[in-house]
Amino acid sequence: MRRARGRRIPAACMAAALACAPAAAQSIPPADEWQFEFIPYLWTPGVRSDLKLGPLPGNTVSVSSTRLLEALDFGAMGTLEARKGDWGGLLDIQYVKLGVANQLAGGLLGGYNVKFEQTIATLAGFYRVVHAPVAVDVLGGVRYINVKTNVDIAPSPRGLGAQIEDTAGSTDGIIGVRAIVPIGDKWSLMGHLDVGEGSSNSSWQAIAGASYQYSPTTSLKFGYRYLSYRRDDGLLNKMAMGGLYFGAGFRF
Repeated sequence: MRRARGRRIPAACMAAALACAPAAAQSIPPADEWQFEFIPYLWTPGVRSDLKLGPLPGNTVSVSSTRLLEALDFGAMGTLEARKGDWGGLLDIQYVKLGVANQLAGGLLGGYNVKFEQTIATLAGFYRVVHAPVAVDVLGGVRYINVKTNVDIAPSPRGLGAQIEDTAGSTDGIIGVRAIVPIGDKWSLMGHLDVGEGSSNSSWQAIAGASYQYSPTTSLKFGYRYLSYRRDDGLLNKMAMGGLYFGAGFRF
């Protein structure tokens, strides 16, 4: 990921359709059998990334969460979680493709178009160390981040136009903790924190959310998620994303 000279170009995130039709009620498997949950979700963060754009003067472009869907070309996101007794694992995958444009003085002083593709995949195992009154899981695994950035720079008084393309990927080992607090029969609160290090300089993620058990097999989930990633080389070297998410969980 690459760092821009005083420039921040938001980039990323997502869209996945939320299926809202209630599933047929059925009993949840006993704790000594495998239990699975699939969670498609929509995350609409405000995103800030640093790019090196060469001849352009310093400029700041921001894509807020309310403008994110306007810039989004395609996005998909979901989590699959499995548990048997105290042991379990999860796979979370995000893919986003978007475009951001900025013209200076209507293009007379130049400008740029950015096309951005991002894939983030997290694979982790976890173990429940505390059951009540608060359930606590410790987890460990890997997070893979791949970012492809294409920047078209229009001619300006400072120089000719140019095209810059870069693909950067990194794999980090991660460790973390997750806590689940039941609130009554249907509601629960969840907190998650993990940190990673490896081929990137650092990455970390924090989630605070709530879940409502709509039926024995279907739940509605919402909250706030923040992800930060840093790498010292490349066109884009720093990215931070934070915003609300909404999803639905389906157990089987």
